[in-house]
Parts: sequence; C-alpha cells; structure tokens
Amino acid sequence: MKYYTKEVFKTMKIALIGFLVITIITLIKFKPVYAVTLAGETIGYIADKENIESEFNNYINDKDSNIAFRVSDGLPEYDLMLVSRKDNETDEEVLSAMKSAVVTTYQTYAITIDGEVKAQVSSEEEAMQIIEEMKGTIPAELEMKLGIVTEYSNIPVNPTKESAVASINEVKVQKETDYNNQKAEEAKQAAIATTTQVAATGKIADMQIAIPVKGIISSRYGSRSSRRSSAHTGLDIATSQGTGIRPIASGTVTYSGEKGTYGNLVIVNHGNGIESYYAHCSKLYANVGDTVDTNSTIASVGSTGNSTGPHLHLEIRVNGSPVNPQQYLYK
Repeated sequence: MKYYTKEVFKTMKIALIGFLVITIITLIKFKPVYAVTLAGETIGYIADKENIESEFNNYINDKDSNIAFRVSDGLPEYDLMLVSRKDNETDEEVLSAMKSAVVTTYQTYAITIDGEVKAQVSSEEEAMQIIEEMKGTIPAELEMKLGIVTEYSNIPVNPTKESAVASINEVKVQKETDYNNQKAEEAKQAAIATTTQVAATGKIADMQIAIPVKGIISSRYGSRSSRRSSAHTGLDIATSQGTGIRPIASGTVTYSGEKGTYGNLVIVNHGNGIESYYAHCSKLYANVGDTVDTNSTIASVGSTGNSTGPHLHLEIRVNGSPVNPQQYLYK
C-alpha cells in the first residue's frame, strides 16, 4: 500500500481547489451551447438541440397547404462548445436558416379539357365533384374531354373550388359562343348560296340531277391557272371542311380511294354513259359496288390532292368526256 505525506495531500488539495475555482469561474462567465453548421457555414448557436431538431422534423413532415413533400438540401451539424454568457442563443434564426435550405414540392389536382389545364383544386375529391356537377350543364362534346391530372410545383399554390368552377364556366361560355358563331356563319353561307346561286336541279339525258353541296363557285369549268397544266375539267364549289357530299343522281360507285391530283375521289356511274366525279374529299363513306341516290352521303368536303382549300371538285362526264356542270347545275 502506497502512503502519501502531508505535503503531498496538501498539494493535491490546493490543485483540486484551484480546479474547482477555475470551473466555477468558467461556468459563471461561459455557457455550453451547440454551434449549428449548414453547408460548411455556422448559422448560429442553440441551447436545446432536441427542441430544434423536433421543430425542424415537424416542418419537413408537414403535409398541409397542398404540400406533397419536403427535402432538405443538406443536413445541419452540431458541435458542443462554450460561449460567453453575454451571447444570446439564436434559435429562431437557426431554425429559419435550416428551413430556407428545404425545397418544398406542392401537389394540386388539375381539371383538363382536351389535355389542357383549365383549373386547379386542392384534392382529387374536389376535382371529381366539380366534374360531376358540370355534367349536363356543358356541351356533350366538352364533357367528353374533361379529365383530371396530378400536378407538382415548387411554387406555392392555394387553389379553391370556387375559382376552379369559375374557370370551367368561362370555357363553357366560350365554347357556347364559338358554337353559336359557327352556326351563324353556316347560316350566312347557306343564305349566300341560296341568294347568289339558284342551286337548281336540272336534267341530263332525261335524268333528273341535284346539287351535291351548297357553296360558292371558286373555279369554273374551262378556267386556267398556274396550278393546272390544262383547262379545268370540272367545277369547284367552296364550302366548309367536312360538309357531306351527295351524288347528283342515283347510280353505282365504281371508284372510292386516292387518285393523284384528285386526292380522295369517288366516281359514280349513272348509266347511259354518264359518270360524276367528287374530288379532294377529306373522308370517303361509299365503297365500290354501293348503290347510292341523292339522299346518300358518299364523302365529305376536304382539301386533299392538288387543292388550296376545302372545296368539292365536281366533274360530269358523258361517254368519257367532261362537260360543263353549269349547264345543268348552279345556274
């Protein structure tokens, strides 16, 4: 067993007292805090690490206000150290700096019309409810094009159901206006066709014939232009794209398909050497071998082949040779 002399005990006692004095003085002048470092930069000092981490985690996991998720661009580091008691902790500033390094992604539900976003709401339930409420109050064509997509953005969005309904109603009003304008234009063109053209029926070889479409004559039989290598063999009647075409008389379809500069073409044989050609069609409805009459829609007006716009190129041929359709129609 080792024994210490009185002198040694006295020295140890003095050293312990000195250590305690220094510790007490240090604790009086200084306090322990955590230095918080983010991306290599000290952003402040905090006394309660657990409290700051708890508040920060609550912020990261917040799912209010259409927040889809939050991701921190770097994690903070904590170093325990002593600072003067005169220095104040900066918990608020530290928490604010930590939040500023977070990227927030917001989620909304967009109501689309034909794939184009027209309104946004906070939940899928709201979006579905709006679409259900809209059914029966908007044109069927518009109703069929309604859809819902999830949208993500880093910009805060606070959509409301009221603003979404208002946006959809604006589209509804515009669509109804467009529809009414279209009908008015069609009525105007029909009136022009009726007043400027007799659009009469006629006879060819004792066969009663009728006009295939109403419209404006844009190029007459026998005319010449830079688009043609020879005189025009038919009559061009300009009218709206998609207008139904009817044959000039009963007959049998002998051709239905694409044919060079004619584009999409239908040929009807009426017997007695008489044929009629319907060219530049957008769609063909009649098939070879079909029996048709003046109530049949055999094609629709288009601009296929050598064409500069929607119109019907009508040819009437007798024994293989073209004749002027205006001898019989559009007098």
